[in-house]
Amino acid sequence: MLTKVFLNGHPRAGQATHFASSVRVGRKIHTCRDNTEYWIRKIEALKAKGGTLSVREWQDKPYRSPQVVVAGIPSAEVGVSVLVMNKLRHEYEHHRHPAPTYDAFINGTLIDIEVLAKNDGFESAKDFIAFVEPLFNKYQSDTIYLALIHFNNFRY
Repeated sequence: MLTKVFLNGHPRAGQATHFASSVRVGRKIHTCRDNTEYWIRKIEALKAKGGTLSVREWQDKPYRSPQVVVAGIPSAEVGVSVLVMNKLRHEYEHHRHPAPTYDAFINGTLIDIEVLAKNDGFESAKDFIAFVEPLFNKYQSDTIYLALIHFNNFRY
């Protein structure tokens, strides 16, 4: 399921994400999901069966409206990677609470967050960070693990 609008808590809450159209034109080539182990098992099962990943979004309100199919991705093209994101806190003499910075790794390789954000359909790294920031709070950790579900053969 793709998010049709930015959720409450995001600086752009209520505005359209345009994720569906971004998937259709090949701009959004992956999505990040919490519950990493679940998604790894789900994608492995899909690939073993040779099925199709059905990418969808809610027609209107989540869980209260029909789902609309955005794209069907053949299992041969679907993949899943583990994305490790770190919130880096910096100590400076003059700033008590400086804004954190973030880094991201896939298979031990540092990934440019701007590139990651654009490939995930976001207009900016700022929007992407605001989208995943609640997960740092949820896990009360400066490191989070996300399933990065690939919609084509591109891999980092």
